[in-house]
Amino acid sequence: MTVAQWDGRSLAADLAYVKRVTGLSARRGVLAPLRTVTITAAGGVGTLTHYNYDAGVVVRAQVTGDLAATTVDFPELAAAVKAAGRGVVELERVGNRLVVAGPDGRSSVAVFAKGGDVPVMPTVGGTAVLVADTGVFATAVAAVAPAAGDDATLPMLTGVYLDADDAGVVSLATTDRFRLAATELATAAPADLATPLLVPAKVLAAAAARVAKRDGSVSVYADGGYVRISGPDSDVVVRLIDAQFPRWRNLLPAAGDDRMRARIAAADLARRLKKLSVFSVRVTMAAAGLRVEAGDLETGQVSTTFEVAAHDVDERAVGMVAGYNPEYLASLLACAPGDVELTWSPDAQSRRPMTIEFGGVRHLLMPVRLPDAAAVAA
Repeated sequence: MTVAQWDGRSLAADLAYVKRVTGLSARRGVLAPLRTVTITAAGGVGTLTHYNYDAGVVVRAQVTGDLAATTVDFPELAAAVKAAGRGVVELERVGNRLVVAGPDGRSSVAVFAKGGDVPVMPTVGGTAVLVADTGVFATAVAAVAPAAGDDATLPMLTGVYLDADDAGVVSLATTDRFRLAATELATAAPADLATPLLVPAKVLAAAAARVAKRDGSVSVYADGGYVRISGPDSDVVVRLIDAQFPRWRNLLPAAGDDRMRARIAAADLARRLKKLSVFSVRVTMAAAGLRVEAGDLETGQVSTTFEVAAHDVDERAVGMVAGYNPEYLASLLACAPGDVELTWSPDAQSRRPMTIEFGGVRHLLMPVRLPDAAAVAA
């Protein structure tokens, strides 16, 4: 009989993280072995492990006591930990049951009887292809993740594309055809990426969000069609997306391209856009600000209008009108910590893709058609 003590709040958070990484919350009707989690404690370290052939995660925490490796149903364990409360939670193996006891209650979970059917997580070792500070890594991933697609029929658009140039400088990019995001990742040493990686965006974003709250470094390993993201207290293993990512670099403006420019406070505009429930907004550039109009633009019925201050506005941009999806625009602006530079081409009067630039991050947002676009161009 073995028993270990966990912090209840920490254990609940770690179980929620396992669910976010592996998609367990959406896996209804899945085979029982793919719904399990293995929990163990030894030497002051408690470990949660789950793998379902697509993605796996190992989470480590400081604990007291010991617990032999015990495999149980994940939803049942999560429910038992929630019922136990947020104080110290004791986990004790008693025969074929795992007893979970805390300040709010005591319950037990059946030990999974067919342990041999539980899939074994692949080993992804060797030398790390890149190493970066946790905060730097998290910031870079968070800057590109919103532009990734979620259409399973277009898998090449659901990942974060990572590659490295001859100098070992790493680029990250995502696109869903309407948005494009790209940035460079500052690594501890030149990266050694033999081939580009296309990592599922939801998994990478979840892993990055966790390491953002920890000090230290994150290392990425790639081997045999899998990638491992190793942080201070967790490891994530996921199958790479086997698809061709679009040629994205030529979609962004070149450094020497002539651009009309303006600067705005990203957070203010993103906050206002999130309140709208429309599919498109009309944006008009003025010398002192950006005016946004929302409503039924097809019939000219504008129901909401607001302005956001702008500065350093190129005089050529004054009077410019373009249409954008407010949800998409807000998702890109929300990544910025402060002011952003908006740029447009002085050409293509009826269609104006917008670039959003800040701190080495570049976003591109395709416009939507406005009913009066031709008249504006004239």
